[in-house]
This record gives sequence, C-alpha cells and structure tokens, in this order.
Amino acid sequence: MQKLPNKLNRRTNKDEKEGEGDGDTQSSEETTTDNGTSSGNAKSFRAPEPELVSEKTFTGTAPERLIFIGDIHGCAEEFGKLLETVNFKQGSDQVILVGDLVAKGPDSLGVVNKARSIKAWGVRGNHDDRVVRWGQFLQGPAKGMSESDLKALEDAGELPYSDFELSGGHYDIASTMPLCDFSYLAQFSALITLPDAYSEWVVAHGGMEPTKAIADQDPEVVMTVRNIGPDGPSSEKDAGDAWFEVWADAIGPLGNSGSSTISGKSSDTEKETAKETDPEEGEENENEDTKEKRSNIKRQSSANSPSAPLTEIQFKKVIYGHDAGRALQIHDITKGLDSRCVYGGELTAFILPGEELKSVPCQNYDGKDASADRRRRRAFLERRALSLRPRRKRRMVLPRIAPPPVRAHKVNPLHRHYKRQEM
Repeated sequence: MQKLPNKLNRRTNKDEKEGEGDGDTQSSEETTTDNGTSSGNAKSFRAPEPELVSEKTFTGTAPERLIFIGDIHGCAEEFGKLLETVNFKQGSDQVILVGDLVAKGPDSLGVVNKARSIKAWGVRGNHDDRVVRWGQFLQGPAKGMSESDLKALEDAGELPYSDFELSGGHYDIASTMPLCDFSYLAQFSALITLPDAYSEWVVAHGGMEPTKAIADQDPEVVMTVRNIGPDGPSSEKDAGDAWFEVWADAIGPLGNSGSSTISGKSSDTEKETAKETDPEEGEENENEDTKEKRSNIKRQSSANSPSAPLTEIQFKKVIYGHDAGRALQIHDITKGLDSRCVYGGELTAFILPGEELKSVPCQNYDGKDASADRRRRRAFLERRALSLRPRRKRRMVLPRIAPPPVRAHKVNPLHRHYKRQEM
C-alpha cells in the first residue's frame, strides 16, 4: 500500500522504519503483561483496511432528499439541532456523513448512536479509523488487558500504531462504545458512490487522487489527503496545491468546467491558474507543472461518464470534509463541508437536489477535557470494578427478640381475695 509522504502516516509502526533492512531480526527484550499477553503480539497487530468503495442503492422509493453533513467530531447536541434545522424526516430523507463522527467533541458515543438510529450512510474519517483500530486491537491481542497493562505497553513503545495514545480520547471512545454502535462505525467504507440521479457524485472524507480510477484509490489517501505535492498526495497543508484545485484542473482538458469559486469570489490560486491558461493568449503561458498535469490526465483518462466502470478514470463531483484549516469550501465540482464545528464554527449540511446549504452554530470544545466521553469512561470503570469485586459470604443473623418487660404486681385492696390484716 502506498504510504503518505509525511511522518504522520497512521498505519506506520513506531519502529517500522528503524527496523527496515534488519531482516527477521527481532528485539530479544519482550515484555509480558499481567494476563500473559506478549508485547510482541500487541506490537505486530494490524487492523484490516476499510472497504474502499460502497456502491449505494436505494431500496424501494428513492428518498426525496440527500442530506450530507460535515465533520461532527462528537458534537451530538449540534448534530440533533442540525437535523431539526433541515427538517429531517426519517424514511423520506437519507443522511450521509462525510466522516469524523467521533473525537475532540463532548459526546462521540451519542453521535454514533444517533447516526445508527436514523440509518445514516457514512464514510470513514481518519478519527473514526483510529477508534475502529483501537476497538479491533482491544477485541484482539489486547483483550483482557487492564489499563495499566496498556500503559506499560505505551511507555515501552510497544503499542501497534504510532498514533495510539491512551490519553488521546480515541481509546476511551473505543473501550466504552456499545458493540452495536462499534459494528456500525466499523462498516463505513472509504468512499461512497451514489445511485440513479445522483451518480455524478462521490463521497470521501479527505479527498481523491486525480490520476487514479476510483477502484485504484488508496483508502489511506482518501481518508487523509489535503494536498497534492511533488511526491504525490499528502496530509500536510503546505505541500503542493489543494487536492480539489488539482481535481478541478484535471477536468478542464475533458471538456468540463474547471472553475472553482466560493461565495462568488475566486481564490488566489484560481486567479493564477486563470492567468496561466488565458484562452486569448493560448497555452504559451502555462507553466511546466500545469502542462505536465494536463498531459498526464489526458493519457490516463479513458472515460468521464458517471456510469463508467470504477476501474476507469472518472472525474465526478466530490463531497468531502476533513480540512478544517480551510473551513467551508463550496466550489463547482467539489463541496468541502468541514466548517470547524468542534472549534466553535458551524456544523453544515449540503442538500440535494438543489445544492442548498444549512448550518447551526457550535460551541468551542477544543481543549476541554471534562467531556461526556470521559465521564462515561469513569462511570464504566467504576461499574466494572464493582461487578468484579469479590463478594463476602454473609451469615444470616436472626434478629434478637427482647423479652417482655416484667411489671410489678399491684395489690388491689378491694379485691375479694385480699385480706385485711388486723391490727
């Protein structure tokens, strides 16, 4: 699998790069937890990759509206308010989530439970993926480990992924999420293609690589990409150009509109691109990078029909999230819905047909550690500790019955048995 060209590759083991070229040599120092699990087994654990594409179909009557919602990040209250704002009707509308339902916000468990209850579709975000990997690890080689065992593995650098931290919140969510909600979140794919009248749209969390067919996309790239740099897709914000700008530029040679505007204003990058490709001056002003991008796309593109096979290059309209740094990005062919909800921005919905936008304001939860997830975690641990505490056998003690009080007998002088003593 192609790795992202940056140090934050989520599926890179902490010592993987250091161990390259060492053959089968392994460290002889291997810790063992209290339950007998070897740290070597824990460190070598690899969770299965998410399904790449889920081709959705409508069963029965097609929904009246498709409601796409940006990154929720555990903001359950705002999620509920947004559903009220768009007047969501279960059975008539279909909600589609662009990923990152969990982490950072106050009630991740509430978000997942609500999404499952309304039968929302969704793609897996990078934070969702970390929670899923934590859950699969806890259900696998770490099953039965105590938190102190996991802390020992973390201190020894023996956890399986470099982004695993007990204090990051993802562990708390994974260890307390009900199994039904966890299974629902784990089945999210990296991409969603839509049926019927909406087949020109595709849903991702991060974005897509323009030079690859849908079936050839890398799930990791789809979940984490922000830019396309000289070395390919990257999650770094300062490496190359925004992926959606490269995506729009790639559509130009195929006869589609590559313009990209937000709120009626062109970005600086778009203005520069327009200058470079001014039709009145021909293609002489195109820089070498633009020419190379266009030539690569022309060579690799074999179809642009929404119904073309997923193994062929297709340039669809993409709805995505993930990029809170750029906030809301509404362009002609790409719709970025991460409007910084968890940072005090807004939670945004994009509605088809009609391409209508609705949003609700959000609180700033960034840096708040007294979250509902942590309170639930503490309550869960307290309940589990009580259930595991050995119970003492109690003897049945019968209550002691006090004897009735002894009353002094009073002599009645008028009683017939009373004999008056003679003086």
